Amino acid sequence: MIIVSNRGPVTFSRSESGERRYSRGAGGLVTALNAVMRLSEGAVWVASARSEEDVEVARETRGFYREVEEGGGEGREGTLRVALVEHDERDYDLMYNHLANPLIWFVHHGLYDLPRSPNLGDDTRRAWEAYRRVNASFAETVSEVASGLGDDEPTVLVHDYHLYTTPGEVRERLGEGAFISFFLHIPWPEPDLWRVLPRYVREEVLASLLSSNVVAFHTRRYAEAFLATVREVPGAEVDHDRSVVRCGDREVWVRVYPISIDPEEFASFARSEAVIEEERRVRELPGKLLLRVDRMDLSKNIVRGFAAYERMFERHPETVGKVTFLAQLQPSRQEVPEYAAYAREIEAAARRVNDRYGTADWTPVRLAMEDNFVRSVAAYKNYDALLVNAVRDGMNLVAKEGAIVNERGGVLVLSEGAGAFEELREGAVPVSPFDLDEQADAIHRALTMPRKERERLAGTLRSRVLENTIEDWVRAQLADIETYRSGGSGY
Repeated sequence: MIIVSNRGPVTFSRSESGERRYSRGAGGLVTALNAVMRLSEGAVWVASARSEEDVEVARETRGFYREVEEGGGEGREGTLRVALVEHDERDYDLMYNHLANPLIWFVHHGLYDLPRSPNLGDDTRRAWEAYRRVNASFAETVSEVASGLGDDEPTVLVHDYHLYTTPGEVRERLGEGAFISFFLHIPWPEPDLWRVLPRYVREEVLASLLSSNVVAFHTRRYAEAFLATVREVPGAEVDHDRSVVRCGDREVWVRVYPISIDPEEFASFARSEAVIEEERRVRELPGKLLLRVDRMDLSKNIVRGFAAYERMFERHPETVGKVTFLAQLQPSRQEVPEYAAYAREIEAAARRVNDRYGTADWTPVRLAMEDNFVRSVAAYKNYDALLVNAVRDGMNLVAKEGAIVNERGGVLVLSEGAGAFEELREGAVPVSPFDLDEQADAIHRALTMPRKERERLAGTLRSRVLENTIEDWVRAQLADIETYRSGGSGY
């Protein structure tokens, strides 16, 4: 098995003495794919070379892979087999910062103000050509790894929107014997939103995805949106009953695998000394604790969340001074102008609430714009209400992480735009991500809910997460691969 993603499991560097070392990669996707590696003996992970030392490793191991201890010697025992892809720096910048994140991400999350943006042209086409070259480099490394392993019919698992044209490039190099699965970790847009992309992008992406054997999503809603989009592709026949697309002699299974977490590993970390020490600081915050933990992404709807909190004080003035909103926000993509501007909006929104309602001994919004996972987990354990009001989210694992470790019967306020809503709605207070009054009342309800109802919802949330762990997510995919390869019919 060959796993392919832009971000890899480790990043290499050099110590002051010149010794090569490595650290574990960050992010939810890396954590999830580590679970795939644990359950797939002998798998190789193909990823971008992101540091200078990564590039050196890529050059040394071209055509094969480097073995490293999982987690850089920390955490679970085991060995990772990693093959790194070197890219032209200019091409990678165009792919990542000018095409994938500003354009594809915005289209898939419905973030554009369509009467005004985007304005596409020759710059978009140049960025797309660079995107295609980066994807071709991935496919070439996959081909070299498969050859090095002596595998004429490898299973290749390609992940996420940075690598849309990789399946087609891999199919071209490895032929029909290869099994190719593509997993999208962000929402698939409805057909009208999909048409915001240039025609040449749409056509090449769909052609590439339909060269896969399986195309997978986190929710049924995204899978159905994909099928609706594919229905307009000439020569493609959509079987909605079986969730299959027929393209010539190939059946493409369109599947749903909701991603999750490792509850045992997460709960173990929540009991660590570092988390317990940080809890002391969290518990010093006055009043009840309203929490959000997010990347500073426009899709997370952070500014509206502060506005809804402010609206709660207007609608329920008795809550003033009796709740603190802790916002643990990780900076994200600050090189993209829209993200840098949004960071300033976030600060301004928090400052507005604090200026209006704050006192000498109470700050309504505690804003932490840093990546502090230990503090986030400490806050998970102690929140009275957790706000997840995303405009659109592929899944949102924050909702699941909080459900596993919270010790206060905390209530989840969950946007119907989050992928997690499909699984967790029965254990949450639902909200529209656009309705400030509904969000304000939902936050108030979560903070004032009777203990018995709080515990009922918290128990439902926890049960839902335990019913579908990260290992269940992996095993469901592996089972479908085995069924497909053996000639089974799927659904």
